[in-house]
Parts: sequence; C-alpha cells; structure tokens
Amino acid sequence: MARPIEYISSIDDSKDLWKVAVRCKHLWSVTSSQNREHLELILFDSKLDLIQAIVPSYLVSKFKTQLELGCSYIMQNFKVSSNDFSFKSTDHKFKLIFCGSTSVKKVQLADIPLNHLKLIGINAIIEGKYRTNLLYDIIGGVTEISQAQIIPDNNKSKVVFSLTDLSKHHVQCTLWGKLVVQLNEYYTTHKADGSIVLLLMNARIKEPQGNYPLNVSNAWNGTKLLINDLSIEEVKNLKEKLKDDLPTLSSSSMQMETTNTSVFSDLDKFVWKAEVLSLSDIAYLQTETTCVTVATLEKFECGQSGWYYDGCSECTKSVTLKDGKFMCYSKHISSEPVPRFKLEVLASDGKLKYKFVFWDVDCVKLIGKSALQMKLDLMETGDFDPLEFPYELDVMLKKELAIRAVFQPNKASLSVIGFKADEVLRTKIKERFKCEEHTSKIVVSTDDTRDDMHTASCTPTITTSEKQSHDDPQTVSDPLSITADYDPSVANSALTPSKRSIPETVEELNSAQLSSTKIIRDIKLEK
Repeated sequence: MARPIEYISSIDDSKDLWKVAVRCKHLWSVTSSQNREHLELILFDSKLDLIQAIVPSYLVSKFKTQLELGCSYIMQNFKVSSNDFSFKSTDHKFKLIFCGSTSVKKVQLADIPLNHLKLIGINAIIEGKYRTNLLYDIIGGVTEISQAQIIPDNNKSKVVFSLTDLSKHHVQCTLWGKLVVQLNEYYTTHKADGSIVLLLMNARIKEPQGNYPLNVSNAWNGTKLLINDLSIEEVKNLKEKLKDDLPTLSSSSMQMETTNTSVFSDLDKFVWKAEVLSLSDIAYLQTETTCVTVATLEKFECGQSGWYYDGCSECTKSVTLKDGKFMCYSKHISSEPVPRFKLEVLASDGKLKYKFVFWDVDCVKLIGKSALQMKLDLMETGDFDPLEFPYELDVMLKKELAIRAVFQPNKASLSVIGFKADEVLRTKIKERFKCEEHTSKIVVSTDDTRDDMHTASCTPTITTSEKQSHDDPQTVSDPLSITADYDPSVANSALTPSKRSIPETVEELNSAQLSSTKIIRDIKLEK
C-alpha cells in the first residue's frame, strides 16, 4: 500500500518518510567560496503552505535536471531539519533536505495554483508589521531613481529607488549585484513599456537605523526580480491602477555610472578595517583585533588532532556521532562527514614566531587539493593514517604570505580569514611596519631568556630602555591549546539566501565564530 500524501503544515522532524504534493515557487543556485554548488527551492501545496528545501552539493547533478520552476511534483523521503536560516524564506518551523533516497516525480496537479505570493503591502512595511528575519514578496511601482552604479568586476553594483502601491505610501528600495544589471537592461530595451511595476520575491526588509531609512533590498541569490510581468494578476492590476501616478520610462530615467574597476586597490581592500601590525606589535594586543601581517610559514604544529577534521556537509562546523547520526553544533544532519583542512602552522617574521590556524578554504587555495580528495587518494594507495600529515601538505611551507587574521586575547593562535601571496602587496605592508617602528620605542622584557616557547602566565612588563637580544626568533604559542573545528572564513550557513563568499568587510568578518584557545603574553623582543 502506497503512503498517503500529507500536507506541508504537518511536516516536523518526527520522521523522514514524508510524501507531499507540491509546486516549485522559487528555485535558485548558490555557489560557495569553495566553488561548491547547492540548490535551494521554495515549495507550496494546495493549502498554500510553504516550506524551503535544500539540495546539497553532492546531489545537485542528480536533481538539477529534474527540478523546474513552476512545475508540480510528488516528492517523498527527506531529512527534516530546523528552519535555522538567518533570513527565512518561509515561516515554517522546519526545512527539507534532499538525500540519496529522495524521490521526485513530475506530475500535473491542477489543485495547486500556478502562482502563490506571500505579499506584504508598503503601508504594512511602514507601520512595522513585518519580521526582520523573514523574507517577503513585494509589489510596487518605481517612482524615482535616486542612485545607480554598475561595477562589472564585482558584485557591488547598486541602484536606489522609491516604490509605491495603492496605499500611495513610498518606501526606499536598494538592489545589489545581478538584479541591478537586469533592471538596467530592461530600461534600455523596453522603452515602449511606459511605467515600471516590480515584483520582488524573497525580499528583505531592513529596519531604519540612525541615518539609514527603512529599506527593502534583495537577499542576493535568494531574491527574484520580475519587471512588468503581466502574467501575474497582481502586477497587471497594480500597473493598470497606477498608470497615471508613475513616471513614464525614458532613456534618461536610469543613468548608470559604469566603473570598470574598483576605486579601491587590492591593498586597500585587504587591509580594510584591519590593523596592519608586525608579529611583535600583535604581541602587545589586549583586545580582539582583526589584523594584517606578513610572515613565512615554517612548520606544522602537532595539536590535539591530525591535519583535518570531520565537518558538516551544510556548514563548516565539526560533526559528532549522536544517536547514530552525524550532527554539528547547529544541528545539521549529515549522512557522511566531510573532511575539512585545519592546520596549525608556526610562522615567523624574522623577529618573532606565532602560531596561525589555517582553515579549509585557504588550505585548498595553498595546496591545490581538497581534504576529501587527499584522503581518498591516500586510501586508494593504502597509506591512509588520520594522524600522519601527508607529504603533499608541505607545499604550504616556506611561503611568505600577507595574512589577514583575528587575534583574541584568550587564544594562543591567530585565526586566519584570508591571505595574499602577491610580492608587491607584501612589500607595501612591510613598509608600513617600518614606519611604525620608527615611532615606537617600547619593548617587552622578561626574566626568562629561553629562545623557545614561553609558558609563563603573567602579563608582560613594558619598559622604554632595556631590550633583550636573542639568536633565534621567539615563539608565542601554547602547546596545550585546543582549537574548535570551525572555519571562520566561511559564512555561518552556506544555505541562507544571502551573499556566499569570503567576507570582505569587517561586518561579515566579525560575524564569524573563531576557535577557542589560550594566549600566552609573556614574551621578549629581539633587539
């Protein structure tokens, strides 16, 4: 006997064997900073309840050709997980995760409407009748474009305009990235269409803060823009009723400022909102600081584990076996753990040594191979030992890098969130060190004259006259430190409908969770 079809409203995590009749409302692809693609989709049923579903990277090739926007399906067998997205596409308590046994059968389901929008009116937005962590569908007519800029070489293209609806209230809307290009192309090629009515599906509402007004914006890949789509009844009706209130489209309505390159240099972007410090200067830090330094990678440190950790398939946190399931701290369930690099590397600038933790994203860039592939290669040859550091890792060593990392006062290592190997950039950063050294005469002194790691627990004594001289660079490290398995250079959830990339701004950097270790401050500087 076949299982009965159940409604989306009934779905919870009490079982995996759900069978639902649904239509695909929204479908988009997301590529992570590690160049891994996964799919996200929003499904609704005949009762117009919605739920978000995820197709993990390892199943994309299987399901990508089966899933189509607007088509209806009988689907069954999913992993059910909490709807823990930072910005939720639905208000359902759970989300569905496709697995190897998920079945997708395309069928014609006349009882499910072709379109379903969870609309919020501009008047409701102004009155604050919304949730800041929930994404909405918004329809409005464009009344004025106040700012527009396209930068082809990155995703910073931006356009700011006003939207209105039948309430005659206005709200500011800001679009970023590809949606800006889409809007600009429409203005260029559809001059006969007159006024413009937009439908933003899965849009974010930002509360007013300080000088920033209430604003509607896209949530990067997760937002879909439809322009004057008269096949949607709500768009057709609004365009007809606002025809006398919206400006007529003209070639001068949207004057785009096109910039072929960013106004910031590579150095400016790399050190943005970070302190440029030598390792000796970093030793003085007392508070959490994002810093940029230059150092040569000398050797791998043997920590509490080997060269990789078992990671979650949805995020970068480590997994543990719990009740027969691999689960990470965010309660994502993985059918199999994903090996991810985590390497503790001792680096030197010629005066001081410091321990850096390099995470999976940067290790892949330096090594040219993923931890999974390296592990599989070793298993094929019969040489795999989880505690033996493969010889291939040594390609990281003896390299001088400009490193962007986060210092925290209770940790014994710097957590790396980016690097640059460019020689010119490294030279410019080191020149900044020289300028600072001419203005700083303080040194850290101690009675311990050893040249290896210091393990004293007291804070350093700072003097202005006495300096200690040593033959070898010193080391700041703690052999007993334990580092959590989590890659801070990747967004907390690679599945949220927002920008997936290595963070470039301090706001994104500060949202990363960093490893937990202990800092030893009792150090000496070389004369």
